This record gives sequence, structure tokens and C-alpha cells, in this order.
Amino acid sequence: MFILSISSVSEVLMDFTLDFYFRQAWTDDRLSFTPRTGFESLTVGAEVADRIWVPDTFFVNEKSAYFHKATTQNTFLRISANGEVFRSIRLTVTAGCPMDLQYFPMDRQVCFLEIESFGYTMRDIRYKWGDGEKSIGMSTDVELPQFKVLGHRQDQKEEHLSTGGSSKDG
Repeated sequence: MFILSISSVSEVLMDFTLDFYFRQAWTDDRLSFTPRTGFESLTVGAEVADRIWVPDTFFVNEKSAYFHKATTQNTFLRISANGEVFRSIRLTVTAGCPMDLQYFPMDRQVCFLEIESFGYTMRDIRYKWGDGEKSIGMSTDVELPQFKVLGHRQDQKEEHLSTGGSSKDG
């Protein structure tokens, strides 16, 4: 994930809005092919994503979201010879952020974006941060007029639901 901007944080609506590249990688052996010199991977557009299996990832605390489409859909897939798929999409997400305003205006808020599979259980899919602390990057241009961004962190947990266990990142 690479955060391009944090366009708003609202104490009234208790939410925040992020513009970011959301990147996922997985392996699908059905997509593997015999590599040739200069042809070790294949980069394709969004239309291919509709024809192959992709994780059913969603943002648990999302209030609204949209894909960027100007001048073309901001997404791509790279498929490696071994069947590894890398997907990058540009999204803007407004997500809920419960705030404790007891010490306003000297309070400190922690907003998070919670990621999980919508329908698969932990037996089917597991989310993990591939590069540890480097898995999330942030543009040096990220600024908010009334707030100071202190940093970011990621977490991983398992949650047991009535429909089965779920792998979460946040």
C-alpha cells in the first residue's frame, strides 16, 4: 500500500479519506507459463482482472470508496511465469475512525483501515504484509492543515466469525 494523500479527517463525521495504491500479490498455478528470454512476466490491464480469480478483499470500516478511472482505469496486473500475480489499483476510501475527543483540541487520534476477505475463511485465504514495515509507504507530500501525521503501522490478526475464521490486516 502506498498512501498518496489523506484528503480529510472529520471529527464531526468521525472518518478520514485516503487516496492510495492498493497492491496485492498471490499465486495462481493455473496462470503459470513457460518463460522465454525477455518474456518472464506479462503485464495486463483491468479487463483481465475480470477473467481471473482475484481476492475478494474489502475494507471493513469503509463508508465509501471509488476506483480512479481518468483517463483510463487505474489498475494493472503483472503475471509472472511461476503464476505469481501482482495487482495494483488506485483507490480513494473514506473509512470510519472512532475518535475520543475528551481532550480536544489536544487529543491524539488513531485511524485505521481494516482489510479482510469478504467470503473466504482462513482455510482459503490468508492476508499478510509481504515486506514488514516497508509494506506501507506514504508520500512525503502528505499534510493535513489541522493535524500532524505521526506515522503508520500495520497489524495482523485472526477473527473467528460464525461463518468461519477470517484473516485481517489493519
